[in-house]
Amino acid sequence: MNTMMAQGVELMLIGMGVVFVFLIVLVAVTTIMSALVQKFAPEQSSPAPQLASPPSQDLPPPAIIKAIEKAVQQHRQTSLS
Repeated sequence: MNTMMAQGVELMLIGMGVVFVFLIVLVAVTTIMSALVQKFAPEQSSPAPQLASPPSQDLPPPAIIKAIEKAVQQHRQTSLS
């Protein structure tokens, strides 16, 4: 039973070592790939966003606002009944 326990611990340590080495290699490869991408394909700068026009210019005509108000009032009256 003692040798079986020792083999289990040995297998566990070998497995954990393999996973640890794999993760170290993965981080190294990812870092190298990131550096290569930055070197050969730098991020293109996007143009500065333009400010939207003031909201007062985007308002619909007063006739449309009145029609919307009437429609909302009518809807509220019919939904309450």
